[in-house]
Amino acid sequence: MQKFFEVIPAGTKIQFVSRRWRYIWISVVALVVALGALVNNQVQTGSPLNFGIDFAGGSQVQLAMKEGAPPVQELRDKLLELGYEGSSIVEVPDRGNEVLIRVKETHSIDKATEDGCKAASATVGDAAQLTFNRAGGASKIFIAYDIEPNYRELERVLAEAGCVGTADKAAIGKPGQFAVEVALVGVGASIRDAFDKAFGAGTVDHIVRAETVGSKVGDQLKQDGIKSMLYAIGFIFLFVMIRFDLRFAPGGIVALCHDAFLVIGAFALTGKEFNLQTIAAILTIIGYSINDTIVVFDRVRERVALHRDESIDETTNTALNETLSRTALTSVTTLMVVTATYVMGSGPIKDFSFALIIGILVGTYSSLCIATPIFLWVNKRFYRGEGHLAWVENKEGTGSLLGGKAAEDGEAPVAPAGEADIEVAAAEVGEDLPAKKKTTRRRRRRRPENRPPEGD
Repeated sequence: MQKFFEVIPAGTKIQFVSRRWRYIWISVVALVVALGALVNNQVQTGSPLNFGIDFAGGSQVQLAMKEGAPPVQELRDKLLELGYEGSSIVEVPDRGNEVLIRVKETHSIDKATEDGCKAASATVGDAAQLTFNRAGGASKIFIAYDIEPNYRELERVLAEAGCVGTADKAAIGKPGQFAVEVALVGVGASIRDAFDKAFGAGTVDHIVRAETVGSKVGDQLKQDGIKSMLYAIGFIFLFVMIRFDLRFAPGGIVALCHDAFLVIGAFALTGKEFNLQTIAAILTIIGYSINDTIVVFDRVRERVALHRDESIDETTNTALNETLSRTALTSVTTLMVVTATYVMGSGPIKDFSFALIIGILVGTYSSLCIATPIFLWVNKRFYRGEGHLAWVENKEGTGSLLGGKAAEDGEAPVAPAGEADIEVAAAEVGEDLPAKKKTTRRRRRRRPENRPPEGD
């Protein structure tokens, strides 16, 4: 007979259940460390995570520099000199002379410059300014005049005041007014022009890409990201509760929250950028982790149903060892692919892969060492340790959501007697059973060894 390769040898007896408190304490320590990192970052930097522009708001500009451009440190010093506090600039891996710049500003002018532009554009030729509006620090200025102004002259006076942009007729305006829209040059163009002026014309070859997210939009994206994770966890709870039973659902949800929080903690510890791609990675981890947990739960439920007279702790531990080989193969092969993506990737892909690596590791751990102990605790606390004996007539499985019919006066749930039990009881008292129709039941309660066989 051909012997197949086995990652985990058959008959392995790792004591997951008896050592469950050890694993729980390991998770508690990891969660405390993650929480401590978040609190420390909040105290030190004013933010628990290194939020990207998706959540914090700001601008991200990628510039292609010419050959012989100044080193990154000189460019960083020039940004600080220009007033871009809290900015960062790094080289883009494997992209030649490209640099990635992140600044908090979403526009290229400040309040003082805006006031100067308002005064400079008060009159343009014969056109008198009626209103000047730049709502919420936007990248556009709306000016209303009594008559149509000279657009080129308006652009010139605004540029001299520090508001470089293009002027054109606005799409809408109030009756009796002539509305003009001025589109300001973005942060990317402003930084490019500043570098060219400081280090010589042509220092920046071209702008590869520029992204801007306002603070209000960033806050909305942050709230939507949190809601998406909560909705995912909530619907998974309902699915596990309906697909299995209520005893399994809390363990699955605790494991998911455990995994998501540890991934967030890893980003807090490493200082990696937390953005929309990270939220997508966490949602992917939630799906992967619950899939692994359900496979474990399915084997636990199967063995508990087949070995009702044995200790539920013993049958659960056996089920965990039986799924260990499958869990190891699935996790290791997935981890190999994600690790390759992390090593060879760059930018957002690298951070996305980092989140998946942490999620796969903690997800595999929580499926074996966290979800099942929670299931055993729920079974003991709310089902008096007898939930695995629950039985529903003519129905396969481990029982209903309520764990069987409970006896009166607070007694533990007791399984309804099956046909095999009635036959044994009748044999003991020497009574003949009336003729009964055959019942189609694929599983029956096992007869205890201390009961005599039929006919004794």
